[in-house]
Amino acid sequence: MTATGSVLEPKGNLIDGNWRAADSGAILLVHDPANGEQIATIPASSRSDVEAAVASARRSFEGGSWSRMAPSERGRILWRLASLIRNRANDLSYTETRDSGKPILEAREDISGTADAFEYYAGATTKIVGETLPLPNGQYGFTLREPAGVIGIITPWNFPMYIGGWKVAPALACGNSVVLKPPVLSSLTCLAMGELALEAGVPAGVLNIVCGRGEDVGDALASHSDVDVLAFTGGKAAGRRVMTRRADLVRPVQMELGGKSPDIVFDDADLDEAVAGAAFGIYYMQGENCNAGSRVLLQRSIYDSFLDRLVGFATGIRVLPPLEENCQMGSLISQEQLDKVERYVQIGIDEGARLVSGGRRLVDRELAKGYFYAPTILADVRRDAAVFQEEIFGPVLTVTPFDDISEAIELANATAFGLAAGAWTSNVHRAMRCVRELKSGYVWINTFNGTPVEVPFGGVKTSGFGRDCGMQAIDTYTTWKSVVWATKPYRDWYHT
Repeated sequence: MTATGSVLEPKGNLIDGNWRAADSGAILLVHDPANGEQIATIPASSRSDVEAAVASARRSFEGGSWSRMAPSERGRILWRLASLIRNRANDLSYTETRDSGKPILEAREDISGTADAFEYYAGATTKIVGETLPLPNGQYGFTLREPAGVIGIITPWNFPMYIGGWKVAPALACGNSVVLKPPVLSSLTCLAMGELALEAGVPAGVLNIVCGRGEDVGDALASHSDVDVLAFTGGKAAGRRVMTRRADLVRPVQMELGGKSPDIVFDDADLDEAVAGAAFGIYYMQGENCNAGSRVLLQRSIYDSFLDRLVGFATGIRVLPPLEENCQMGSLISQEQLDKVERYVQIGIDEGARLVSGGRRLVDRELAKGYFYAPTILADVRRDAAVFQEEIFGPVLTVTPFDDISEAIELANATAFGLAAGAWTSNVHRAMRCVRELKSGYVWINTFNGTPVEVPFGGVKTSGFGRDCGMQAIDTYTTWKSVVWATKPYRDWYHT
């Protein structure tokens, strides 16, 4: 059975409540990565479009139509936006699948998760509070939490609307105005979110959306002096460029830059669950997932038997056109990404890894026009191998043995990344040691890949800093103001 729906046609950039073409008139073609069909066009914007969007955001923020609105009213509007997303879920999911190549079932989860984010932060609007502080000498102290101002947001192509919601929802909940740069490879649902925001009652200029390439729009947004805070999710190289631009301005930035997440399986784990969890950890979203469990670490006593079961599981995953209801893995996003995956698999083999599953592009019949790659497993991978150390961003799992928990934790921590990690064990002491010692911003025990909005998400080391989700995301989008108020006559320091 094939899912049906309509691709939500983009109307242009959203600036000051109006839809408009890029100043240059240039466009970019949007293709379905599963079959190569052109499905839409988006503006190929430039710095002048970013200038207009930032100016619009600044006017709306200073004008107070949103920033000084009662928090409860902001919450009601965000809740309406969540309801509109749920009402349009079928076409949003269909559009997301056509735009990104992910299975329709996963796209539906993304859209539902986006609505979850707006509902969560709709409830948070009235809970963004300061503190009262006891002070000596008849003084009264308190702190205020205020919106930071104009927020720039740059989102990745793997979860455009979902991660967009993670950032746009708390930014709006705090009273900020936003300029969103959606990913050039998958902009359509972000543009649809802008349309629904206007319908929900978000005032003109509060949410602006500018499409285009990173070197044009992303760089202009990151280097704009009137962007008070920039929130970025993307690759390490792009993240470094963004940090450089923000450093030159001495302006804050929140960054999530990917990972090389370990998934540790101990010999006392429920092995049926661990096999399914390890497969889901890497093959969800074709492995194009910043927290993908791309490194499975297996206790040596179960290494061969678990590996056999894992291979059997991987070979049974249904790689199909992503609109098929029984599709379990879809298309990679682009030819460039497919080439990268193929290159890394060959590097792994050249480095001595044993290819035990997959390792090939899939071109049978209906897959021939897309960027499909088989679920792949490389066994006996050394810790110094490139495929162990570097983010591949595809359906490629490396497997490495360990003898005891100390070695497992050492191997898990032996990369520059620290976004996510998992462990499968029935021993609470092992589990708690992993929780304590894994150098990671996010740890799963006896599960993998779930990222509920209630739990803060972000990394350490090269994976970045700051957090999406949870009430901790409020830290990114607010500033503290401290107030000290004298309740006694002022004492003249110089004449007493």
